[in-house]
Amino acid sequence: MTDNSGYGLYCPVAVASEVIAERWTPLVLRGLICGATRFNEIQASVPRMSSALLARRLKELEHTNIVQKTAATNGRGYEYSLTTAGQELFPVLDKMGMWAQKWLRREITSDINLDPDAFFWELRQSILTDKHPVEDRRVVEFQLPGAPSERRFYWLVFEDDSIDICVKNPGHDIDLWVTSSMRTLVEIWLGHVTLSAAMGDESIQLDGNKKEIATFSTWFKGSPFAKYGRIPAPKQ
Repeated sequence: MTDNSGYGLYCPVAVASEVIAERWTPLVLRGLICGATRFNEIQASVPRMSSALLARRLKELEHTNIVQKTAATNGRGYEYSLTTAGQELFPVLDKMGMWAQKWLRREITSDINLDPDAFFWELRQSILTDKHPVEDRRVVEFQLPGAPSERRFYWLVFEDDSIDICVKNPGHDIDLWVTSSMRTLVEIWLGHVTLSAAMGDESIQLDGNKKEIATFSTWFKGSPFAKYGRIPAPKQ
C-alpha cells in the first residue's frame, strides 16, 4: 500500500481494505494460514502470482505488522509467519469463503478457476496439517481427463513425514489410481458433492486394493470450506 493508493476515508472498512484487499493479498494470507512459511511455499499456493509481486505484497504485509520475517531455522533464507494481527484475520477470510460457498458456488467451479497446481498444493497442505500417518511409501496417481496434456497427470508420494507433488512419473510402484475431472475433484473437495455419490456415478474412479481405496477418504477430507458447501445454496 502506497501513500496515494488509499480511499481517503475514515471508515474502518476502507482503511482495512487498503491493507488486505489488494489483489492477491487475501490469497497470500490464506497460504500462510495453511502453513506455508518459505517464499517458494507461499508462491506454490498462488501459482499464477509473479515472484516479484509476491515479494512486494510480503513487504507490504510486514510494514503493516501482519506478517513477520525471521531467519530460517533450518538452511538459508527466511521464514514468514503471521503476527497476532495477522492471525486475527482468519475469521475474516473464513467468512469470505463461507459467503462465496453460499452465493457464488457456480462461479467457484467455473473452468477458469480449476487450477490443478493450486488444488494439489492445498491437498498436500491439508494432509500435512492433519499428520496422516504413513507406514510405508505410498504413491497415488491422479489422472485428469480433459486437462491440458502437461497437467493431465499428478502423483502424490507419501513417505515418512513428507509428501511430494510430482508432475512427472516418480518411478515408484503405484498404490492407488484416481481418475476424475478437475471439476469433480474440486466439487468433492468443497463439499458440493459427496465422495460416495461421485463414486456411485463413476465421476471419480478409484483403482487399487481395498485398503488403499478405503484409506483415500481419510486423507482426502476436503477443504475447510467444505462444511459450507454441504449446506444447500439458496435459490437466486
